[in-house]
Amino acid sequence: MSMPTPSNHRLPQPPPEPPTRSSETPPSQTETTSVLERLKAAQPKAPVPSGAEKPGTATTAPAASAQAAAPAGTAPSPTRKPVPTTADPTASDAEAREKARAAELRAARAEKLKAASAAASAWAARSGKQTAAWTASTSRNAATNVRSWRADQVRRNLVTLTVIGALVGTASAAGIFGGPEIWTRELLRPDLTLVSPSPYSMLIWALIALGMVGYVVHQWLPGQMDSPRHRRLGWVVIAALLLNLALALTIQAELHAPTLVVHGLLLILLLVSLRWLNRWSAATRLEGTLVDVPFGLFLGWTGFTALSHTAAVLSLSDFSWLTESDFTWALVGLGVVVVVGSTVCSMDRGRIAVALALVWGLGWIIVERLIGEPGSLPVAAAAALAAFLVLITAGSRRHRVDHSYRRALRRYQTANLPPIDLIDDDDEYENDPETLDNRPETGHRDTDRRDSAHQVSKND
Repeated sequence: MSMPTPSNHRLPQPPPEPPTRSSETPPSQTETTSVLERLKAAQPKAPVPSGAEKPGTATTAPAASAQAAAPAGTAPSPTRKPVPTTADPTASDAEAREKARAAELRAARAEKLKAASAAASAWAARSGKQTAAWTASTSRNAATNVRSWRADQVRRNLVTLTVIGALVGTASAAGIFGGPEIWTRELLRPDLTLVSPSPYSMLIWALIALGMVGYVVHQWLPGQMDSPRHRRLGWVVIAALLLNLALALTIQAELHAPTLVVHGLLLILLLVSLRWLNRWSAATRLEGTLVDVPFGLFLGWTGFTALSHTAAVLSLSDFSWLTESDFTWALVGLGVVVVVGSTVCSMDRGRIAVALALVWGLGWIIVERLIGEPGSLPVAAAAALAAFLVLITAGSRRHRVDHSYRRALRRYQTANLPPIDLIDDDDEYENDPETLDNRPETGHRDTDRRDSAHQVSKND
């Protein structure tokens, strides 16, 4: 019985499955078959000649030739696949190559990961070094820039910022922009003591603030950067305005003891500033107006409010010492103001601005004692006398200094005039008898020379 010829069309091979112990086909044979199939599929196919059969029938050519060669009456034997009896070394080599390739892939992937990690670490280190170098360079540049700043320029900027900020802050604490007004606080009540002024007396702060702005403008003028006055007074202005802001805040919060402490520090600081004002006098009238006048008003008003605030704190604390007479203590306070104020006003050329600030405060005491409560005509008279003494002291000092200056200037102007020599004139006339009768009177000659010298001094 002849066996049927197998079909030339093969079904696609199923994907290789892992061998199991229960399968009938040995594992080595299955693996060998799969490897051979993959090798055959990878080999390029040779071109088929025109007379040859189609690729689909190429697999049956050996069988057909075999059948033709067989004798007639003999059935062709079917083609059988050889059954391997031993393990194929080609399969083990392919498996080893696959494992080696997989190991190489894993090693290559590990190398790539390691290289990437090293590159990332190097980049991080390099980036950190660059960041540190940039930070250090920026710090050095900033330090160099700060060291290159001029101290005078820094001072002028700080003074400008402090004046603007402190004045706005003080106005806000005083209730100018809303909120409780400072003159309604207990410490500033006009009826608290006999030396408490009217609330309208604080309008002088508008003039002081305007003077501080004028000082800021003057320090920015050309040629005033390295002025010795501004080098000392600039820091005094900064500290004084900050203390004044603290004073306004303590009064608004009704902290009585801290108010006196801040007030004392402010007064001492302004008194120390007189050293610089007296050591370097104003070079021009403009400088005196923009520098000396604001400081004088600030100092005079601070000295006056030191009297009124101290009296108010002692009154609120029910302090009594030696005597309980309010009139006596009022006279003592006014006497201290006259002595200290006259001493300050007698400095330099005469501090008229200090005297005017004291007179302003004493004037509002007079108004409050005459038309307000508590009324006291003796205290009003004493305040008027104190204002007169302070004002006349400052005025007399100014008059004496100006008179001395004019006399020194006249001596300097007449120092180079030739002296009047009457002996030479008499010898000339005696040697020339013809002109003896025509000689003018000596008295008129001396008068003419004195008039001529006076006219020259006036022209100079």
